[in-house]
Amino acid sequence: MARPYIEFVQTQNIDWETQADGTQVKRLNVDPVDGEETYLIHYPAGFSAPDQGPEDRAEEYLVLDGAIAMGGTEQRYHGYGFTPRGESAGTRATKDGATLIVFRYARNDPDSVTGATEALTVDPATLSWDMTPSVAHIAHLRLARKVLRLGPNDSSRTFLLIGLPHGIPSEKDMPAEIHDHFEEMFMLQGQMWTPEGLIRPGAYFYRPPEIVHGPHVSEAGFFQIMRAGANHVRTKWTAPMPLPIGQGYAPKIPEGTPESWSRPWRGTEAF
Repeated sequence: MARPYIEFVQTQNIDWETQADGTQVKRLNVDPVDGEETYLIHYPAGFSAPDQGPEDRAEEYLVLDGAIAMGGTEQRYHGYGFTPRGESAGTRATKDGATLIVFRYARNDPDSVTGATEALTVDPATLSWDMTPSVAHIAHLRLARKVLRLGPNDSSRTFLLIGLPHGIPSEKDMPAEIHDHFEEMFMLQGQMWTPEGLIRPGAYFYRPPEIVHGPHVSEAGFFQIMRAGANHVRTKWTAPMPLPIGQGYAPKIPEGTPESWSRPWRGTEAF
């Protein structure tokens, strides 16, 4: 079974599930066969858990809010970590609480097992932005990247991505994109117009290979964490399509998903 195509859901519309250890989880995308999944997890204030032993799946995370000690290493706002399958992530403890986005790799993934790859912790604030200009079709977004991790054997890339405000081309039509690998995103800040509507902070999508997506434009700019199923994004381009500015919310979500997932989300008013 493959992971389902989701484009896109505002995670504010997903209910928290309380776990036996007191944490709360929002499951965003799950493959029940091989265990690959993405979820938000909230650790309450005062949470502490001992070392659980070797992980049965590689675990990758970004701290969204608060601070948490992972294996004795304090991880704060946007702290990043990766633990291969077969290694232990160590103890977990937080004084005031923390919220993370977690990506769990498949149990049978040969490129995320210890020996094929290594454990990693990163403070993204210490990394420089790669401001290499993008190809002409997306140059209007004025993108910059911080690569957090490259998987072995061209297997994956996890990176932070920003686009500057006023990212709208002069053309009225632009090509859409197609990749031969998966692509996954969680919106940290800002907004971006897509054919499925306006992505806001907290939005999530997962695109399997060969999904047509875009074009994308951004009036306000944006900040995302993204994952791709290759070390370098490979793109084919479609014929030009109309820019999606003003597009109403029209999500693509799996059949049987709770009704709340497809509700429009406006967020709180800024003023």
